[in-house]
Formats: sequence, C-alpha cells, structure tokens
Amino acid sequence: MNASLKKYLQLAMLVMFCFALPEVAMAAGADTGESSATSLQTWLNTWIPIGCAIVIVVCAFAWMLHLIPIAWVPRIVFGLIFIGSASYLVSLTGVGS
Repeated sequence: MNASLKKYLQLAMLVMFCFALPEVAMAAGADTGESSATSLQTWLNTWIPIGCAIVIVVCAFAWMLHLIPIAWVPRIVFGLIFIGSASYLVSLTGVGS
C-alpha cells in the first residue's frame, strides 16, 4: 500500500466520521418522543442489524486493504451475524407492544 495512504488513512476516516456524525444525530428514526419500549424494539429490529451489516462490509474492506488478517474475518463476521440475528429475533417477541 502507498506510504502516504497509510499515513493519512486515519485522518481521512476521522474527517469522514465528523461529516457523517450530524446526519446520524438528526436521523428520522431517533425515536425521541416515543416510549422506551418502542424505542428498544426499533433498535433491536432495525438499527442493530443494520449496524452489524455495515461493520461486516467495513471488515471486508479492511481485509482487502490488508489492514486485518484473514484469520480474524470469520470470527468477526460470524459474531456480527449472530448479534444481528439475535437482536432481530428478540425484537419479534413484542417488546414494544
């Protein structure tokens, strides 16, 4: 990998995070006025599985850039699939109803 890319990769990721943070904070699904049980169901049903899927994509991208070894990828991916699936299944129990 290019030396300058390695040097400024963390800075570039920090800048992208700073640009994306206000959009996440003002997301339509923030559930500020709803009950806590409905908010919990929304997190379990939607946000945790989406977050796990995004981390899986980032993990694959990091592996392609040789930032993490291939031996870590199955553990990370299976763990995130398990977490996302478990949170979705728990949300089906009717926490918010």
